[in-house]
Amino acid sequence: MFRRRRQASPTSIFEHISTHVPAEGPGLREGGDSLPDEGPGTMWAPGAQDGVLLYHWGGSAEPHEVERVREALAAAVRGRSAYDALIETVREARVISLVDDLLGWVRESGLDPEATYQLAYRLATRAHDREAVKLGIALLGLYSADHHRDELMTLGRHDEFTIFALVALANREGDVEADLWELARNVTGWGRIHLVERLADTGDPLIRDWILREGFRNDVMDQYLAGVAAAVGDLAGRLADAPDDDLLIAASDLFDVLCDEGGPVEGISGYDEGERAAGLFLGHMATRADDLRHYFAVRSLQTYATEHWPHLADRCAAILQRPLWADLARLGLGSTDEAEFYRASRACRMLGVPTLEAHLSRVRDKPYDLRHWHLCMKEADSGTLGQVLDLATDLLPLSRIATGPAEEDGLGPGFAPHRCLDAFLPKLGEWPGQGWPIVAAGLASPVVRNRNMAIRTLAAWDETAWPAQARDAVTAALAREPDADVRERLGLLLDGHPIE
Repeated sequence: MFRRRRQASPTSIFEHISTHVPAEGPGLREGGDSLPDEGPGTMWAPGAQDGVLLYHWGGSAEPHEVERVREALAAAVRGRSAYDALIETVREARVISLVDDLLGWVRESGLDPEATYQLAYRLATRAHDREAVKLGIALLGLYSADHHRDELMTLGRHDEFTIFALVALANREGDVEADLWELARNVTGWGRIHLVERLADTGDPLIRDWILREGFRNDVMDQYLAGVAAAVGDLAGRLADAPDDDLLIAASDLFDVLCDEGGPVEGISGYDEGERAAGLFLGHMATRADDLRHYFAVRSLQTYATEHWPHLADRCAAILQRPLWADLARLGLGSTDEAEFYRASRACRMLGVPTLEAHLSRVRDKPYDLRHWHLCMKEADSGTLGQVLDLATDLLPLSRIATGPAEEDGLGPGFAPHRCLDAFLPKLGEWPGQGWPIVAAGLASPVVRNRNMAIRTLAAWDETAWPAQARDAVTAALAREPDADVRERLGLLLDGHPIE
């Protein structure tokens, strides 16, 4: 048995996650996703950077980077005084890109197993930096997970570390699948994607059913797991029986995303029984279609079938022509459930049912809800644009936004009003001279993105459409601008040259 010397700091990442594990339910309590090592300008969701590297890059670290980490690791195993140097070395690395090479080397290196374990455990449970924690978890994977199963299950609840935890958990005698399934139900982002893919070979009918009904759902993009769920859960076979209502909803959501072949992974063309499953699904929809999720699925199937399965396209059209869809969509606009409301809004756009008043009503209750502002601007036309802009100038604290230029990234709750400008500035480029108070606020915002978008809006307008005060405002902005790139664009704008 390997001895563990545990002296965890309350500010370590492990302790941070531990204190945010809820009494029940998935995920972490509020604030748990934000790790102690995060600084300003963090743009990646938990686990996203590693997930993108795995899915869309697939490369490995440069040999010299792997060698630097090897040397620092070896020194830290041999002497505790080298621990801080290892942390500094790993902090700038991407452990996901070098872990395979590194672990292969550790197995052959002759490093003392006890000292290596103690270092791994210390990194995993006491480090304050995420890459160091990942290295610790990866090293723990060289040892039986029976020694540290609880720690891995805790760390794995944060999507940043799930993929490392699942690999380490696999080195355990007994029912590893039970642990992985438990962890899969407790994460909803990139961690779930990794875990469901690992569980795809399961023979357990309960896990297969869960993947089909629920496991494919995630906070990143359901397309990543839709094909896995259809195959593992035997979607076609289940539809050939007597599927319950919940299973038909799951099937609807799967078809809706599978038919989009422009996603990050292969769509319905990669599901061998796609055509059979689609035909069976439409058979149920002929008598049981009564939910907007059914509508989205049939509409997506119609788009795909028109080109690939023409014999199914007419069946889709007959279902879509029913008058109940517009009625359901209008009814959903009054729902207090956000998910139901957005489904209704999506259906209304497809059916040509106006939604502007519904979204204006929502922003009156939640003035900083960017999504509703986006949809207001998307639907606004020459007759309603003024109504939207007037409400925006009433509800948004433009003077609090226009505090002067700085180099802020606009992240965090304090910048919620500033982020609302994202809904207006790009669209206002299509409406010369409209919404100047919003453009002026963007021009004087401390958020670099706001200023760049305001410049692009003015560049899209012919200068003859600029309000009388616009040139003076741009001149003043140029004099105060701290960012060299933004300053250059302001100068080009004033000189009448293209800004890009």
